[in-house]
Amino acid sequence: MAKLHTLLAATGAALLVVSAPASTLAVTVESEPQPLGAGTARTYVELDDSGQPVEVGVIITESALADLPADRAEVVLSLPEAATATGLTHIGLNWQPHGHPPDAIYHLPHLDIHAYTITPDQRAAITLDEATLTAAYVTPDATLVPAGYVLAPNSAEPHQGTHWIDPTSAEFQGAPHGFDHTLIYGFYNGEMSFIEPMVTMDFLNSRQSVEVAIAVPQRYSRSGVYPTGYRITYNDDADEHVIALTGFTQP
Repeated sequence: MAKLHTLLAATGAALLVVSAPASTLAVTVESEPQPLGAGTARTYVELDDSGQPVEVGVIITESALADLPADRAEVVLSLPEAATATGLTHIGLNWQPHGHPPDAIYHLPHLDIHAYTITPDQRAAITLDEATLTAAYVTPDATLVPAGYVLAPNSAEPHQGTHWIDPTSAEFQGAPHGFDHTLIYGFYNGEMSFIEPMVTMDFLNSRQSVEVAIAVPQRYSRSGVYPTGYRITYNDDADEHVIALTGFTQP
């Protein structure tokens, strides 16, 4: 939930990681790593044994968290071609060193992982001039909004759209520190523009693991498979953090 500050386009060939547990063949396709802090970030897509995407995520090296900039920044990460069957186009990884509004909730240093359902060109067109500001607040059809989610007031951001929250999420139930992790949906011109896991630096540094089922809409404006959960884990062997959208399925 932040303005666009720095764009680093991700390019390069995808990398394949193949494993074969039991009778299934799992394939993970990774993008080329991009600089982040003193380390790197890269995306990946996990395919099931029929070649369908079941998980999309970001892998962040531990060293990347050690030297992040003092100001807000965004790294734009392309997705491997294997993600084509999903409703996602690319990922914007936003670093929020001072958090963002609402200040009593999302004030802690954290990462916003915007998994976009619109193209980079469509994002660039959301400048929040008079016309696009009006479009940002177009109310979506109720069937496009995940159950329980509501518009966060005055939440339109350039290159993103408006932000929709679940008021029953833990951060709105009086937690003194605000939040550890959560999921937000974005909309622009009445259509979903992103799916956004958010996670604090404190939670990442704790190296805890969590997996959460998310509310999903009855339908989506664009074809593809979509996630039904998110997961945050730490890989001790690789010294890497993984933030993933999981359980992709056809609506």
